[in-house]
Amino acid sequence: MFLFQLIFFLVFLGSTAFAQGTSISISPTPRDNSLPVEVTADNLTVEQTTNSAVFTGNAKVVQGALVLSANSIMVRYNNEQSAIDLVEATTNVIFSNGAEMAEARRGIYRVASGRIDLTGDVLLVQGSNAISGDALTLDLNTSTGAMTGNVKSVFIPKENQ
Repeated sequence: MFLFQLIFFLVFLGSTAFAQGTSISISPTPRDNSLPVEVTADNLTVEQTTNSAVFTGNAKVVQGALVLSANSIMVRYNNEQSAIDLVEATTNVIFSNGAEMAEARRGIYRVASGRIDLTGDVLLVQGSNAISGDALTLDLNTSTGAMTGNVKSVFIPKENQ
């Protein structure tokens, strides 16, 4: 988390723009639900009655180029336990699609719809540009998103990079 705060501070020294909310574009990410989902962590607790599993300590979910990591990740399976419906990450959440990275306090990834909701001190880094706010919603199917609440944007012109 410190790394992203440092990057944001350094980028923030450049040019700053403030907004109430902003629409953003993200790099297109090929999303293939047929790819395996790999979940790793230091510890695992399974709850059969709720079709869920909680991974704690260096928890990470990877599917293709998509990576979601956090201190704790809860995975909820469908009723047949044949696919993951929802992934909820808490504490030191980092999401990456290979081109952009975002950090937050909490993240929810709805696998079937390709929607990711990040909340709590959200910071999105896109190259040398950064956007921060209270909440970020990303649609991986349309490569679009929206940042809301206390939005601060830093865009560095290409000639200054």
